[in-house]
Amino acid sequence: MRQWFIQKNSILFLIACLALCSVSQFFLLPAYRKFINVNASTTSATAKSKVIVPTPPSLTQVPELSRNCNLQHSSFETGIAFPQWNPDGYGSNDVHWLMGLQAINSQVGACWIEMPVLFYQQSLTSTTVIAGPSTPTLASFSYGVRLAHALGYQIFVTPLIDVEGTQSWSGSIYFSTYQEEQQWFESYWQILKPYATVAAQNGAGQISIGTEYEWLQKNAPDDLWNTLIANIRSVFPGMITYDMNWTTLQDAPRLWMRNPTLKTIGVSAYLPLIDIRSHVDPTQIFSLWRDTVRQALDVFATTLGKPVLISEIGYRNSADALYHSWESTSTAPTDPQEQAAACDAALANVISDTHILGIFFWGWDDVGAFNLVGQPAVKVIHDRFMTLQING
Repeated sequence: MRQWFIQKNSILFLIACLALCSVSQFFLLPAYRKFINVNASTTSATAKSKVIVPTPPSLTQVPELSRNCNLQHSSFETGIAFPQWNPDGYGSNDVHWLMGLQAINSQVGACWIEMPVLFYQQSLTSTTVIAGPSTPTLASFSYGVRLAHALGYQIFVTPLIDVEGTQSWSGSIYFSTYQEEQQWFESYWQILKPYATVAAQNGAGQISIGTEYEWLQKNAPDDLWNTLIANIRSVFPGMITYDMNWTTLQDAPRLWMRNPTLKTIGVSAYLPLIDIRSHVDPTQIFSLWRDTVRQALDVFATTLGKPVLISEIGYRNSADALYHSWESTSTAPTDPQEQAAACDAALANVISDTHILGIFFWGWDDVGAFNLVGQPAVKVIHDRFMTLQING
């Protein structure tokens, strides 16, 4: 429901080039390139042979960032989404990725990094899912997973789909026949399989089978979903989720959502807290969040019979951050304190909630008005995350 791809402009490119000159001095870029070999072999979407990737380096070879995640008393997932929207994204030449991982560690203290992978299809009724101009190459993605894992992060991989045309949201993908649905699921699995495979081979601990595929979630037969889950399990031994949109929280969970292979169901939790475009007193946001978002998540988790994961949540740096929370732009004045208060209210509500396994904030950078980098919300999230790591 947001604009998934925000293209970098020439100014950001220039900044990245200048950063490359300085990062080599303090980020040990030559050392990373020496110890993390990313010459991953790639396969076509239809190849049946195993994707071969070199053995990841020992953590003793790559300097791990100073962090407390290995001492964390709680299993609650403290995460930040850090998407890269280009073919070289997450790769060895992606300075934005390399520097961002270090900044997230020092400024946020997150133990989990969410790595979105954006695929495409030509129309809402197309049965073919393909790589597009914003899809990272398999080699770049493999490098990114390996580096993040070597630095001590847990990795959560989330596939997304952007549809060409005016209606670009993947939740509107639909089909008229079972045969078309079957063709779509097969095409989707073929494009996702190599990424799921290298994610597993390079240390990713969690993957989603999809993100906000609302019509398919409601209407595609259980057998197609269960086959997709089984296919992903065949190459990925870690935790498997599905990320639903908040708009279906009031619906009864589908039978396939209770598949025991799915440890949890993720939720893009962009529930609006107010009905009019206005500023909210930060002292009131905790109770608003509790009575809307937390209540809806708890009810759904209870009905589902398993805990849920906030797989994506974010708030604009704007005075109307709580109105139409899913929109990535606003004409309202900037209001970093409103953004920070909203993030704090979310954390204050969910960290102690046994129905919720974790939270992933959208996002570090390149996500429009949701950007966290440089905002007061970063310290708010850091303080909550660090308290959880120390005290459990």
